[in-house]
Amino acid sequence: MRILRGLGAAVVAAAAMTLPGAGQAAFPERDIAFIIPYSPGGGFDTYVRRIAPVMQRYLPNKVNVVPKNIVGTGGRRALATLYREKPDGYAISIFNMPGMLLDKILGEKTAYDIDGFTWLGRLGSSKYALAVSAKSGFASVKDLKGKPLKYAITNWNSGSYVAGRIMAEAMGLDITFLPGYKGSSDVSLSMVRGDTHLSLFNSVSAGKWAEGGDLKNILSFEPKSPWPGVSTAKEVGHPELEVLTVDRYVGGPPGMKPDVAKTLSDALLKALADKEIQDWAKKTGSSLDPLSGPKAAKELGKLAKFYGKYKEPLAKR
Repeated sequence: MRILRGLGAAVVAAAAMTLPGAGQAAFPERDIAFIIPYSPGGGFDTYVRRIAPVMQRYLPNKVNVVPKNIVGTGGRRALATLYREKPDGYAISIFNMPGMLLDKILGEKTAYDIDGFTWLGRLGSSKYALAVSAKSGFASVKDLKGKPLKYAITNWNSGSYVAGRIMAEAMGLDITFLPGYKGSSDVSLSMVRGDTHLSLFNSVSAGKWAEGGDLKNILSFEPKSPWPGVSTAKEVGHPELEVLTVDRYVGGPPGMKPDVAKTLSDALLKALADKEIQDWAKKTGSSLDPLSGPKAAKELGKLAKFYGKYKEPLAKR
């Protein structure tokens, strides 16, 4: 079922009958669905809902860019839905990378080919921070060595799992990953309760949790730690971990026409450069690291190659 089937159908049909040349009107002619593969309220949802109304200002015609949550199976349901859509530009989605590359890396069968999507750009790229409960007694990575540790994750395709598994392998940590948590708030609560010991969060979220006093950051993957007294990955002997990020990409169905893809990509980049979005990002600490569609595609190729080197450890359950 097309997610936009019937949206403005009567209006479009009337226009086609009454306006000369309406059948050849420039894209877009109707509202565009911006799919969010997760529940409302999370980081990816926030980005889309903040950027969508600004993005629509930069489209050639006056239409709406409408956020639409499609939840299920760690984002796979949303991607399968997008993959089946017509490549006409009226359905796009935000992608959680590198988590959504994991099925490809592990050779898992999905209802879509991640390489087949039309890449329209990147919104942002955020570094990780390692956090523990403030009551845990852990003060550094050294304190974690030799101890059995529990790490909460939403699902096996989450970026937190991918980065966490690579971190565990690199540092020699004994970590058991526990899936099934609904989001970062649920993960942090499990740590506060003492059900789990540690987790990776993007730097912005990690800073907010730490400010509240419930969690404590003990390692930053930034080149320079944003928190006094908190070591960086490089300082503890693992500079290779700086490459681990939470990336937010935007894509559409396979086979999108180049002119349609460029229209969407240009509008996205202009929205990210808009003062309203720049001010929002500065105020909230949200990461913006824009890339055009072609550059995003090249960067994703590099990411797939890097994470592919960790196929064996990532396959562990």
